Amino acid sequence: SSSTLLRKLGRKFGVAQSTVHYNLKKLGLKHYKRQKAPKYSENQVEQIPKKCRKMRRQMLTSNTFIIVDDEKYFTFSNDDMPQNIGFYAFGKEDAPDNVKFKTKEKYPKKVLGWLALSAKGISTPYIGSTKGPAITADIYVNKCLRKLRSFIEEYHAGDEYIFWPDLASSHYANKTTRWFHEQNIKFVPKQDNPPNVPQARPIEDFWSILAGKVYEGGWEAKTELQLKRRIYQKIKEIDMNVVQHMMMSIRTRLRKIEDKGPFSLV
Repeated sequence: SSSTLLRKLGRKFGVAQSTVHYNLKKLGLKHYKRQKAPKYSENQVEQIPKKCRKMRRQMLTSNTFIIVDDEKYFTFSNDDMPQNIGFYAFGKEDAPDNVKFKTKEKYPKKVLGWLALSAKGISTPYIGSTKGPAITADIYVNKCLRKLRSFIEEYHAGDEYIFWPDLASSHYANKTTRWFHEQNIKFVPKQDNPPNVPQARPIEDFWSILAGKVYEGGWEAKTELQLKRRIYQKIKEIDMNVVQHMMMSIRTRLRKIEDKGPFSLV
């Protein structure tokens, strides 16, 4: 916070916090919160704008519908949500240990959520049990992409579209790309896919909205089935106008990265 920084500067220069504040104000300096951003290599910073340009200019026309997909893991209680991190008590020492301390499991119980989005709608989600840190190509093809195919058939029959997955290993495994070709799914080739640009993919915003609804009011799941049902229910409550607006912003996001680099959207 700004007060913490002022105290540090005060100690460093041997002056009062108020003196630091006065001098910074006099100089016209303001405190800004440092934002989180993906970590990029020099090569990525150079390649990302070029690939965004190629994607926008060569793969998209004004009539092209962009379809994105993604996975998210949901734990029984999302302790990172702002409403789940505090508690009220007359005094900290009076609170029982199970309130004061939120123990963290090394491998918390969780379920895997997957879905696809376009400006026309939301696919049927896949919500299943998960083992291991990452989705496998087998689960991706057999459980998720079958729902993608149904989504395309229902919402985009006859449309000009392109499917834009991120660069997760399961998304471009041999089994996956073979399935794309067999099913005639038009997708962004791996070599043309801009790496590490979650800020250009609105599905990241979608997950934030959904998590906010799932864990609203500090909600916690007691069982896996309860969590799965909650996720299904909350997906139905999401405003399609919001999804449509997010998906329609992709071209603008790509253009901004193309012109000003990947940090321009953070």
